[in-house]
Amino acid sequence: MAVLGAAGGGKSVLQTLSFINSTTWSPAQDMNAKIYVIGGGGSGGGSVYVATGGGAGGCAVTIADLDASTTYTITIGAPGACVEQTSTGVNGNAGGDSSFSGSGITTLTGSGGSAGKYDTTGNGTGTQTGGAGGAASGGTYGNFTGGAGGNITGSGGYY
Repeated sequence: MAVLGAAGGGKSVLQTLSFINSTTWSPAQDMNAKIYVIGGGGSGGGSVYVATGGGAGGCAVTIADLDASTTYTITIGAPGACVEQTSTGVNGNAGGDSSFSGSGITTLTGSGGSAGKYDTTGNGTGTQTGGAGGAASGGTYGNFTGGAGGNITGSGGYY
């Protein structure tokens, strides 16, 4: 997801504009914006016993001057596709990378979160680490790693 919000600086103020689909975009007028770019989250694993959650997407944040004569490219990373549990288990899917780019600005990227894992012992007694959070780059205000999915230590339960 890419979110543009007002940052002030004597230019026009855009309240909040969210993009949930990939597109190209040009602002109606020159502006100063706070831009958040967030990668897609990973999906959790599937198992009849226990499985971990997927990681959250990374988030790059910057404040940039956007030019009305520039066309910006916005790429929205898809979330990790949901998986169905099976008797043997299945790992989740990683989320996709999101980005915001254009002439005159550094490309912002929020990487997708990693997939969740299933208990590979097949009996609910295994241990797995949750999907890692995605990284971020290009933010002048900050680059934040997404949170990791929850870990598991199997208890033999049937979920």
